[in-house]
Amino acid sequence: MDEGYRVATGVLDQGLSLGSNNTFLPCLVGWINRFFFWLLFTRKKENSNLSHKIFTYECRFKQHVQDWAIPREKTKEALLELKAMLEAHPKVVAHYPVEVRFTRGDDILLSPCFQRDSCYMNIIMYRPYGKDVPRLDYWLAYETIMKKFGGRPHWAKAHNCTRKDFEKMYPAFPKFCAIREKLDPIGMFLNSYLEKVFY
Repeated sequence: MDEGYRVATGVLDQGLSLGSNNTFLPCLVGWINRFFFWLLFTRKKENSNLSHKIFTYECRFKQHVQDWAIPREKTKEALLELKAMLEAHPKVVAHYPVEVRFTRGDDILLSPCFQRDSCYMNIIMYRPYGKDVPRLDYWLAYETIMKKFGGRPHWAKAHNCTRKDFEKMYPAFPKFCAIREKLDPIGMFLNSYLEKVFY
């Protein structure tokens, strides 16, 4: 990582610390993000390499994250609804721009992109050192929108889904559960998170 990037992310970290909810000035968040974008992303850069050797963006500050995949053709509708929700609720502060990326469908039983081309929509809430930020209103509104548009949560990110939700979201969920139960009949590899998902 180059020194300019390291400095810019440090500036963003400190700026969001000042602007995040229940800290000092939430009204600064939009200005901070516009400045950060200007600082790092207004000049064209091209990089090419194997996916595990290169990243388009490395986030160096603590954060709460949700990331859902929706059908690709629903992207515009979902973004507009999320924007309208934020505009209708000025006390709900989105600390960081929504990350949008696209991927092709696959045949992996529990992939969020199972049998459909998808758009991932990622929301981020900054986590200041030693403080918590009110994020539940944003979280629940975002999840409601994602579910409305047929979303499926990223398995490694925060979500509030249970087995009943996954049975609706994933056509191959019963098949996967049957395989899992056959291979692990006594639940040796379960933990509290997986128990919420599979029971």
